[in-house]
Amino acid sequence: MDSTKRGSVRRRLTPDQRQLVLARYHQSKSTQRDFCAREGVGLSTLVKWLQQERGEKLPPLKFQEVILPGATSTWAFEVVSPRGWVVRCQAEPPLGRLAEMLRSLPC
Repeated sequence: MDSTKRGSVRRRLTPDQRQLVLARYHQSKSTQRDFCAREGVGLSTLVKWLQQERGEKLPPLKFQEVILPGATSTWAFEVVSPRGWVVRCQAEPPLGRLAEMLRSLPC
């Protein structure tokens, strides 16, 4: 399979097919990059499969509150997503700006 962006075709592999690809990788003694180019698998995909195989979990994202100079602790409103992110605004922005800001967030 052509590994260039223009000629590549995205394909979904079953869990059994993924295991076969991982077995071929382990037997190949190739670098991840060389193996992926030869097999037509994305490098980030192989890395993710290897992490899953080892039982590694990605660390949770950590956020830190940033307090702006002169800011008060009261919020005009707060939006909390099901994914856990929070948007707090001290002053109510214009409706169009608020909609634009919320569209840019991961839902």
